[in-house]
Amino acid sequence: MRQFDQVGQVLGKILSDLLGLKSQGKVNDGIEIVNQVLKENLDLDIQKLLNIQLDDFINTLKTEKGFTNESLDKLADILTIIADNRQNKDKKMLYERCLIIYEYLEKTESVYSLDRKWKIEQIKNML
Repeated sequence: MRQFDQVGQVLGKILSDLLGLKSQGKVNDGIEIVNQVLKENLDLDIQKLLNIQLDDFINTLKTEKGFTNESLDKLADILTIIADNRQNKDKKMLYERCLIIYEYLEKTESVYSLDRKWKIEQIKNML
């Protein structure tokens, strides 16, 4: 249970910091911070996330890294912000992973989220 709490706290802090940097127009500065915090706290980084096979993405995060639906949602928000500010091939790969997470949450969550539905449509338009 403690591991689940740690994942959520780490991702919440990353998301908060990244949103603060986004409002200042400094998202690119935050990407390196995101990588460092993910690596130190969850033994992950953006490249490792991109290396996880799409068909096993959710399962890997849930079983090997202890992600809950709440922490998956935060991760998708983080990856979306990063993807929005990328210009390379990683952009598409990041959006694909965000879409997988949001669609998984759409299927498994008992509460409908209009915001999540909007995010899914936006990412589909990007891809």
